[in-house]
Amino acid sequence: MFGNAHLDRLRQTFADQFSVGEQGLFYRKYQKGAPIRVSHSERDEFVAAFNKRIRYATWSIFPATVGLILLLVWLTPDADSAIAQIAMWGGIAAILLPFMAIYYWAWNAPSRKLERRTPEGPALTKKEARALAFSKITYGQLLIAALMGAGLIWKKSTETDVFHGWGVVWLAFGVGLMVLAGVQAIRKWRFNQQRAPE
Repeated sequence: MFGNAHLDRLRQTFADQFSVGEQGLFYRKYQKGAPIRVSHSERDEFVAAFNKRIRYATWSIFPATVGLILLLVWLTPDADSAIAQIAMWGGIAAILLPFMAIYYWAWNAPSRKLERRTPEGPALTKKEARALAFSKITYGQLLIAALMGAGLIWKKSTETDVFHGWGVVWLAFGVGLMVLAGVQAIRKWRFNQQRAPE
């Protein structure tokens, strides 16, 4: 499901919640919550635990997927039937929902453990959070996202009619990805322009 690059990005995003400030090391939930002081050993334990849980959750997807394929082949030999399609999407949901539950549980482990600890400052303002978000995304990444949307439409158009029936879903998804990337690029540019005189 995830390549190493995706997992590395996920791990890094989690680790980025722990940042060094003038007063020491702090945890900010989603990088914008109120800063809570932590020790370096606590940070290392949180990061190691998150990496381990996500690794195990990711590994569990492979045997579950193989099991789903075998089950579908056994119970619904006609892969094009409506029942087979429903069973396939239901099976995928049954695999992904536990993964997402484990992911969010692992992600929120620091905030659960540190909830009784007094924050040492306010959460980031909307403007500060927006500046942080835009600083972490590049125009190159947005361009790649837009190209992926176009590539998805092109690939699916060779397999199905993307203007009729269920094919419209692929068209909408690809166009949505391109529009989202374009809107984010404009927002990033406008935000940078507003900050330029400062």
